[in-house]
Amino acid sequence: MSRFRTRLTAVLVAVGLALTAAPAPPAAAASGPNLAAGRSMSASGHNDVYVVTNANDGNQSSYWESPNNAFPQWIQVDLGATITVDRLVLKLPAGWGTRTQTLTVQGSTNGSTFNTLVGSAGYTFSPAGNNTVTVTVAPAATRHVRLLITANTGWPAGQLAELEVYGPATGDTQAPTAPTNLAFTEPGNGQIRLTWSASTDNVGVTRYDVYANGSLRASVSGTTLTYTDTQPASATVSYLVRARDAADNVSASSNTVTRTGSTPGGTNLAVGKPVTASSMVHVFAAANAVDDDVTTY
Repeated sequence: MSRFRTRLTAVLVAVGLALTAAPAPPAAAASGPNLAAGRSMSASGHNDVYVVTNANDGNQSSYWESPNNAFPQWIQVDLGATITVDRLVLKLPAGWGTRTQTLTVQGSTNGSTFNTLVGSAGYTFSPAGNNTVTVTVAPAATRHVRLLITANTGWPAGQLAELEVYGPATGDTQAPTAPTNLAFTEPGNGQIRLTWSASTDNVGVTRYDVYANGSLRASVSGTTLTYTDTQPASATVSYLVRARDAADNVSASSNTVTRTGSTPGGTNLAVGKPVTASSMVHVFAAANAVDDDVTTY
């Protein structure tokens, strides 16, 4: 009996150790669209080739790294419009060892005055959690989201592979209103400058899509109401604009404007005028070049 009890105790201890050593499950994916996707990034600086755009390219293997041994450092994203934010998902390359970064989450509506959204705290990135952490933010309306990094136990710099920003899962299904008053001018040769009046939305317009002859030509932020295109003077191009919100709801199309291409016109002033040349061969005289006949030369 004592031998049986000994073996049973050993089994229970082994099971307990296995359960204790089991890795934590990966962090759950945030719902809703990533509001930072495709948005403009900036930082206090970068080290070597580890530029700030690496933190917003959708690739967890690439990363931004700040100048070394120079805390504090910061990295931020411009969401394109003032939007309600309630959580961030921060990632480092999946194969990296465990490290803790101390950071503060800040927000701004104008890009110059920042408020604290989440106070300074240490966040541990570990392979067991796919080197991903989620930072919960009390719902706040902001346009610029900044991470102010003051320490890193794994390297003397701020490091980030992906900065993802999410808003409340409100189930927003209301599309913005259509942009209005689309018009164009031609400020220079081959340039077409479009302007329009802003759309409205129950949450906020995040971008405008500009279409040329039915194809997407460009996208601009939700606060930008102009776009300058480059087209040959001879091209006839029809434009329209649509608005989008953070839930990717799309507005109806704006009015359409068309720039009609032009062809060279006027009178050829050289026809029949006296002409000279450095020389000629056989019967191919210089006068053939101004006789308005493309078969002679």
